[in-house]
Amino acid sequence: RPQRGPRRWCPATDTRPAARECHHTGAPARPLDDARDDDAVRAVVLTGHGRFFSAGLDLRGGIDFQALSSTGTPTDPFLRLSSCLLTFLCFPKPAVAMLRGHAIAGGLILLLACDYRLGLDGEYRIGLNEVAIGASFPKAAFEIVRLRLTHQQASELLLGAALYPAAQATRLGAVDELLPAASFDETVFRRAARLGSFPRSAYAHTKAALVAETIARIESETPEEAQRTAAVWLSAESVTARATQAQKLSS
Repeated sequence: RPQRGPRRWCPATDTRPAARECHHTGAPARPLDDARDDDAVRAVVLTGHGRFFSAGLDLRGGIDFQALSSTGTPTDPFLRLSSCLLTFLCFPKPAVAMLRGHAIAGGLILLLACDYRLGLDGEYRIGLNEVAIGASFPKAAFEIVRLRLTHQQASELLLGAALYPAAQATRLGAVDELLPAASFDETVFRRAARLGSFPRSAYAHTKAALVAETIARIESETPEEAQRTAAVWLSAESVTARATQAQKLSS
């Protein structure tokens, strides 16, 4: 364990999406729980491996659409995604995102759930393309978008449903800053160490106050709201759009 600076924590072990860990197992909540309780950890850095930061939920087999259809309510993957996002939002220590690969759909929301986001000035894409593939976010995701982005940025990303080059990440509010490759790693961990050097109680109290209204709105979601989200996924047009997307991904 490093004695100085933040612990490097990478939830993804290959190029599959980091959010898939939330999807299948409830991680990365467990490592965050450990980091929260470990006095030696002053901050965490979230990143991915390979070409992806995260591409969100696994639509090619990770969601039980039959169960979704029979119950009309969000199934485990949606609930786990919401829980994962809340874990980051409520984490009392600095959570810094290290973006150096594609951040798409739920993966971009995971990025936005972090306090401070630094991106590599490189060749990758970001975007919220749910509308284009007949999907809809749980309320937790929408509220994080509302917290981090301006209305104009949110409208462009959500309703335009495009994938943008990394060069647009700052303009769209996805990252606070884009950094050159030569100094990227060093700068990210230096910034995380700076945040981690602040008095813990002051950081935790201030962060909690900043996100309190967002968390209250997330926790106020009614069963009827959740059912409306599920219904979006089940419409005929949505099913066709996802099938087309899956075919593109497999070709």
